[in-house]
Amino acid sequence: VVILSFNLQLLSLQPWQCRMGSSRPGLRGVRRPIHAGSWYEGDPELLRDELQEMLGAEYAEGATADRHLKAVISPHAGLRYSGSVAAGVFARIDASAVQRVVLIGPSHHAYLEGCALPAEEVQAYRTPLGDLPLDTDTLAELRKTKDFSVLPMEVDEAEHSVEMQLPFLALLLQGPKRPPAKLVPMLVGQVDAKAEALYGQRLAPLLQEEGTIFVISSDFCHWGAQFGYTRVGSPSLARTYRDGPHPDNAKIEGLDREGMALIEEQNAEGFRTYLKREGNTICGRHPILVLLETLAACRGSTLGVDFVKYAQSRLEGPMRFFM
Repeated sequence: VVILSFNLQLLSLQPWQCRMGSSRPGLRGVRRPIHAGSWYEGDPELLRDELQEMLGAEYAEGATADRHLKAVISPHAGLRYSGSVAAGVFARIDASAVQRVVLIGPSHHAYLEGCALPAEEVQAYRTPLGDLPLDTDTLAELRKTKDFSVLPMEVDEAEHSVEMQLPFLALLLQGPKRPPAKLVPMLVGQVDAKAEALYGQRLAPLLQEEGTIFVISSDFCHWGAQFGYTRVGSPSLARTYRDGPHPDNAKIEGLDREGMALIEEQNAEGFRTYLKREGNTICGRHPILVLLETLAACRGSTLGVDFVKYAQSRLEGPMRFFM
C-alpha cells in the first residue's frame, strides 16, 4: 500500500521563513538543520511537543501504523502551514518496521543535473532531535551506476524540501531500544521522462526490500497572483472543500484532484500530460514521477495508492494573500 498526502499552497511563505540561519561552517560530514528556528521550531523540546501534538490528533482520528506502507508523499511548507497534513502520513508509518528511508525532494533554486546524492564525506543529517545517519553503503552503490550527480553541501543545506521531513523522521525513527533508521537522501533537478524512468529502474530494488520506505517531498498547487498561477478545475471533483469556505477553494481542489486521480492510477504518462496541459505548479512533480516510475519498475507489484489527507494552507479566499 502506498499512502500519499498533499498540501495545497495558497499563500507564499512569510519573510521570516526565508532566513537561512547561521552562515558559520558546519561540521565536516554533517548537514546542518539550517531551517530550524524559522520554518520549524528549533528548540528540541518545543519541537517534540509540537510534532507529538500533530501526530496525536491523527491517532485520535483513527490513524494507525501500517507495516506494509512502502511510500508516502509529504508536504514541505513551513510546519505551521503543512505539519498537520504531514502528520497524516507519518502517523501511519510503523517505525518498528523501518530500517531505511529513501528521501527524495525537488531542488527549488539550484540547477542540478538529474538526481543528486550527498558527497561521500557526508555521514549524517542533523536535526534538533538528534542526528540521522546516512546509509553510506546504499549511497555508494548508487554512485557506482554513474547516473547520479553530486549534491554540494551548500545546495543541500539551502534546500528545504528534504529538511522539512527530518523532524518527523527523527521523532519516529530514533529511540533507546533501536538503532536509528538510515537515510538515502537525494534531490531531483533537471530530468525528463527518460531520466525519470531510469531512476525508477535504479530505485525499484530498494523499494522492494523489506524495511525500506520512500518519503517523497512535495506540496501540490501553489496558487495565486504571486505565483503567476490562477487556473482552476471543476468544483465537482472537490471532497474536502466542496462547500467552501470560498468557491475557489473547491475549484482549486478540483484541479488538484484531477492530478491526484492519475497518481492513484499510477499513470505516469497521464500525469505528465496533465502537468503539460494544466501547468499545475506542483513543485515536487519530478520526485512524484520518479516514484511512479519506481512503482512501474517493480515487477509483479500489487502496491496501491490511497490519499489520506488533503488541505489548503489558506482558506479565507483566494484573493486574500499576504507577502
